[in-house]
Amino acid sequence: MKFVVVIIFGNVSQEVNLPVGNGKQTFKWLANAAAYLFVHVGIRDGMHISSRNRKYYQMPCNTQLLPKNVYTEDTPFLHPDDVINQNLKEGTKVFVELYDKLDFDEFGFPVLSKWAFLAYRRDEKYREEREIFSEELCDAVEKFQLEKTEQSLKLKAEIERPKLERMKMIMAEQMVDENMIEKIMREAWALIKSSGALDGLVPDEEQIEIRNFFAKNYVEITEMYRLYSPVNSRGGTHELDYIELCKFLTETEILGEEHSNVILRIFGESHVRGTKSKSSIHLQLNQTEFFVALTKIAAYKYITLHRRENAKMRKRGVSASKAPIPTVPIAVETIYLEHILPVLEKMPAGSEMRAALSSTDVLLLFYQHLDQLCTVFIKYSDSNELSEESATPIGSMTAKQFGIFAKDYGFLGSEERLNRAQGAKSFLKSLVCITLREVRQVFSASQHDMFEDDTEEKKVEESDGNDLDHQELMDFSEFLEAVARLGVLKFGGALEVSEEETLSHYECIRLSIQKILRSKCTQSCPEN
Repeated sequence: MKFVVVIIFGNVSQEVNLPVGNGKQTFKWLANAAAYLFVHVGIRDGMHISSRNRKYYQMPCNTQLLPKNVYTEDTPFLHPDDVINQNLKEGTKVFVELYDKLDFDEFGFPVLSKWAFLAYRRDEKYREEREIFSEELCDAVEKFQLEKTEQSLKLKAEIERPKLERMKMIMAEQMVDENMIEKIMREAWALIKSSGALDGLVPDEEQIEIRNFFAKNYVEITEMYRLYSPVNSRGGTHELDYIELCKFLTETEILGEEHSNVILRIFGESHVRGTKSKSSIHLQLNQTEFFVALTKIAAYKYITLHRRENAKMRKRGVSASKAPIPTVPIAVETIYLEHILPVLEKMPAGSEMRAALSSTDVLLLFYQHLDQLCTVFIKYSDSNELSEESATPIGSMTAKQFGIFAKDYGFLGSEERLNRAQGAKSFLKSLVCITLREVRQVFSASQHDMFEDDTEEKKVEESDGNDLDHQELMDFSEFLEAVARLGVLKFGGALEVSEEETLSHYECIRLSIQKILRSKCTQSCPEN
């Protein structure tokens, strides 16, 4: 091992390269070696000393200088007894201070620095004092390093702040906003109350409990709605038709196909927007109506069926179940905990996904590759200009265009998944397969939250003449969220691996962006 040692003696310093072999010596040894080199090599080889001071620093070869302190730029104290190779990396610059003048106390004893005291006063009678000095110096090192870490974090935060501010402005509509959730729930519940859809089923005080439960678990429940609203490829991606509701109930094992008549009745009764010109089976539920349907389904599953079973048992002369019949709010909570949450935990959805999207690391990751992602979005959307405020594309992408993007960039289909346990270059043999249905689900789940008023729906005409509202179009911020969700779905897929091998959301999003950047499609994209 070799170190650059800066020897400081009064007003002059000498920098030397000091080999230390395998580095098993102590810092006391290093300090003594530096003092020796300063006397026997430094002065002879000549240092940059003014002619006025040269005479002062000339000394006989048998001069012995006393080290005063040993430290580095990162550590203000290196204990004399500590081993070099256990504390420093090769090539580190080490500073060794030497006494150029030694003061004495009133009894004629030299006044030593704490480092020199620890190094040279080895008698047993100084043991207690050495322990005190050692503890004080170690505390000083810890305080110094904490202060340096804080300064480093502050500097990093100052550098990152404008980047984060820009990304938060771009992603503002995708962030979980408690005030927005409260506004949506207030307006949604006002519509439900005015329709009377729950009045015959749920008392007013229990309706308030259900409303508060939906507000508390808004992210998870609405994401479940969005995961199933695009399932039927012939329907839109923003409303739930009868087929999609049936798939939601059967795939989450809430109700089976034998309850199809009840499901159809609940489907029709949950429509609160007032327009019933179509037959029930041709209606579609929006997000607000999904809340109503979920409440009615929970009541049917845990209350109505329970009562029917008890009635059958009494009819057969068997004692009915003594289990209490739950209230509707408890039924809603039970259906959420037993059927909805377990499904979401296996999907790129829910609060964990939302938290990852708003995290500093992910926002900075998006910022780092923002220009390339803008270029890709423009290629697959109808965007041809940039916003003056955020310098990001103005325009939108349809579900069909997003599907083409996912196919072109290799997100559709199978791909080997990274095996963290064996290093970044090895792969599991299991394959993660993303289907077109899942791509449509990602498109739907990435839509930002807002309350829908039919009288103010924004319509956009597609190239084939069909009108699309905003929930069937993807803007740039929604595209970034979709890229993140594709990554979690692709690289964090439901494989039978241990938790230690599961990639974090950040790692999955990084791999997703990396996949886009390395694609030939990106390399062939024209510059903005």
